[in-house]
Amino acid sequence: MSDSVTLAVTDHVPMEAKARYEALVEELHRLFETQNGFLSVDTVRHSRPHQVEYTVLSRWSDEAAVTQWRENPAIREKLAKIEAITGGPAQHVQAIGLGMWVDHAEGSAPHLPPAWKRTAMMSAAAVYPMLMLLMALSSPIIGGLPQFLQVLIIVIVLSALLTWPIMPWLSKVLRPWLMAR
Repeated sequence: MSDSVTLAVTDHVPMEAKARYEALVEELHRLFETQNGFLSVDTVRHSRPHQVEYTVLSRWSDEAAVTQWRENPAIREKLAKIEAITGGPAQHVQAIGLGMWVDHAEGSAPHLPPAWKRTAMMSAAAVYPMLMLLMALSSPIIGGLPQFLQVLIIVIVLSALLTWPIMPWLSKVLRPWLMAR
């Protein structure tokens, strides 16, 4: 089996989407089992406070089998649903034989963006404009309330908006910059 191909796919999934993601991936793996040349699939999970990193290792008999499953419309449909949860396509690393474990090219291993990009820069880019907009829009409605209540209401609304849809959308838009080394 030295010509078998291992495909490693890494996704980063927000905690609140974990169950939905896992159900879709389970369905995807059942579709893999119907494909010619499929050998096995294993999933490695690494939980963090805010997300789960999934690395799925699928083994195929040869390069043709890896190419062939991508053409299946049912598989493409599942992948689109998964990408809707993760905010975009997964990171892929493909290797023949033992290459997955011993032959990584520089920069090919899946990685998270640096913390300063993920936290400081993305948060500031999302929070400041939304905070200014919420303050302006809410002032006529809650302007008569005590300041501590105004701030509480704005923080609750802002937190909900940041969790979904702003941060997933911003992550998708900034992905090339975030993932650049």
